Amino acid sequence: MEEFELLSLSHIIVIAICILFVIFFPKFFLNKNKETINLLIKILVFLIFFHQFFDFYREVYISGGSWKGALPFHLCDLSAISIAIYFLTKNRLFFSFAFFWGIAGGGMSILTPDTVYGFPSIDYLSNQYGHTLTLLGISISIILLKERPYIKDIFRIFGFTTLILILIYGINHLLGSPANYWFLIEKPYGDNLMIFFPNEPFHIFSLYPIALISCFIVYAPYFLHDRFSNRL
Repeated sequence: MEEFELLSLSHIIVIAICILFVIFFPKFFLNKNKETINLLIKILVFLIFFHQFFDFYREVYISGGSWKGALPFHLCDLSAISIAIYFLTKNRLFFSFAFFWGIAGGGMSILTPDTVYGFPSIDYLSNQYGHTLTLLGISISIILLKERPYIKDIFRIFGFTTLILILIYGINHLLGSPANYWFLIEKPYGDNLMIFFPNEPFHIFSLYPIALISCFIVYAPYFLHDRFSNRL
């Protein structure tokens, strides 16, 4: 099995399939009744939680990893759980968390998976599948439930994220190796943007401003839409 390569043809094809599916699949349900949409959401919630359990099982019992590094504490895991909780509660806080960190973090994880091997390794496929589920949930929220973020959500989510970051940093040290949630202890493996960051632990100081910038980039389409709509 070949090691993961960022520009391999198979990886580019998988990315294209994931993105097209996330964008266009919800549109097939635009004219469906409320019961059908609710059924779609229930299935998605089940798939998200099932993947969380399967991912833990895969990493610990199939791959032989430690349970300490397999708990659902990564930012992408929390984003997936957040969009599922949003569907169950309709609490906008969970949508906002999933929107900003699910798109920024999940999108980056699809583009640059934290896996040693590429397609068709189970680690690679699980990574792409899990993050696609999160992005699909966000897409369904926007397209079918007419949800959207607001600029005030950026500061609220970033405040909550800062508090959670402190908690996650403590959990990493409490559990010890190989716990590396949010990649606060060590940078992720593979080809990804963090190879350009300073060595650990100074990479954390680079992550913080980039995370805030990422939130504004993710929100930019809504900002431009609102600005130009008001001028018309």
